[in-house]
Amino acid sequence: MNTAAPLVPEALLADFHAQAPRDAAGAFRALTERLESARAPAQAWQRVVSGLLGGGFAVAAGTLAERGLAFHAQDAGLRYLLGNALRQQGERVAAERELRAALAAQPQHGDAALSLAYLLREQGRLNGAAAAVQLRWKHAPRTREEAIGAATFLKECQHHAEALEVCTEALKHLRDVPALHALTGELALALGRFEQARVQLRRAVELDPAQAPSWLRLAATHKFKTRDDADLALLERAAAQGLASADARISVGFALGKAYDDLGDIPAAVRVLREANAAVAARTGWSASLWQGFVERQIRAAPLAPVAVPDIVPVFVVGLPRTGTTLVATLLGRHPQVRNRGELNWLAALAAHVEGQRHSPASMAQAAALFAAQLRQDDVSARYYLDKNPLNFRHLGLAAALFPNARVIHCRRNRRDTALSIWSQHFAHADNGYAYRFEDIAAFAQGHDRLMAHWRATLPLPIYDLAYEKLVARPDETVADLLRFLSLEAPASPPVEAKPAAIVTASVWQARQQVYSSSVGRWRAWAEHLPELLQAFPNERAG
Repeated sequence: MNTAAPLVPEALLADFHAQAPRDAAGAFRALTERLESARAPAQAWQRVVSGLLGGGFAVAAGTLAERGLAFHAQDAGLRYLLGNALRQQGERVAAERELRAALAAQPQHGDAALSLAYLLREQGRLNGAAAAVQLRWKHAPRTREEAIGAATFLKECQHHAEALEVCTEALKHLRDVPALHALTGELALALGRFEQARVQLRRAVELDPAQAPSWLRLAATHKFKTRDDADLALLERAAAQGLASADARISVGFALGKAYDDLGDIPAAVRVLREANAAVAARTGWSASLWQGFVERQIRAAPLAPVAVPDIVPVFVVGLPRTGTTLVATLLGRHPQVRNRGELNWLAALAAHVEGQRHSPASMAQAAALFAAQLRQDDVSARYYLDKNPLNFRHLGLAAALFPNARVIHCRRNRRDTALSIWSQHFAHADNGYAYRFEDIAAFAQGHDRLMAHWRATLPLPIYDLAYEKLVARPDETVADLLRFLSLEAPASPPVEAKPAAIVTASVWQARQQVYSSSVGRWRAWAEHLPELLQAFPNERAG
């Protein structure tokens, strides 16, 4: 008696791929008939659909998943694959429906939760995306990979508190994982939980001295007040021993510079910061001529036609780094009609994306809709949405076209104080490659000045010039001026942000303290030890 040959999904896929170039419809029909006639189990359907998805046949995969569901209606795996096929085809509403159906049938289906999370995040629906990842974490094994993956995704969704909860839970099950301690410390620091951050970051570098960013963050958890500070001793030992990781050595140098500055030991701070800055500058290869070329192109570019005014009003807080952008966003974000979205990278990314299509109304409208979704997100709506990426000053021409109703707050500060503060920081992003030589900082500042003068002369956007010195000397008065600029009334009671934004910049400590003015004129105490500062900036002025 003959028995039917066993059905092998990989063999079916091989036959499909062999026939598809000649007859795609026939190949798909044969594939479907073999699965149906064999009364294939759900797992076989899943493997074939997954193979089609992996091979770039999203439409065929979706159709086959639907056929499989006719036989296995309750199968969460097929429902998940159908959702992924629809997502690849850009059918967002249908994809979300199928992924949610898969999770309703099988809440512990981690892949469906993750796919839904990415789908929602693409639409700026960060609360929904975070909820999907939290569902995945609820059923996930307590492994290093799952914990760091979930926490990192939540962090990227601006859900730092929820990400910290994941890390805290994971640490109950996992011991001595440097990367997990480092991430826990990073999240705690961003939320202003300084002592928790200090404990976790110290543990991270003790376990693995190559956790370079943790050295920097450890120094940011507190102000160094005495020479017997345990973290100062840890940093000095690391510097004396010479860490194997060049990144870690650089981070220790910047961290020590901050510590010595806190202690008022400026000669020691200059010594370690000179060495650390030189090491980074040797890597970056930042070019003043390339920057000047960018500035020239922006100035000479034909004006962009504005997109139809969207139902959202962004406020771009711009300027050179270290001019008070974080503090401004923190203070304004307390108003109930303002949402502080932190330091977004969308404007620069969209500038690169639409390059060559800047005069295409369809491309520009699509870019505006994408950016608006990332600003609006899926929480309670507001009148204004803050993007405090200081380097957005580079692309205000594009901002004005995407959002003709936008507002701009331009932060300015004494140029020597600004340059000193920039030189004292180790920036994570390559866009700040100018930050490690005073002559490069000066060249970048000159380009900033030219661009801002150009935007003021050519753009219809309202621009408010905010002096850092006035902000720290008279914060209430300055915030009142900003509210008038935005046509907002001061709240009846002292404003408190419903959900304070995490702070992930170098101002994480300062922005959470009472506003202070001790940093005004700070350059004077450094001048005799840093002659290159005065050479690069011979005039004391705001900029």
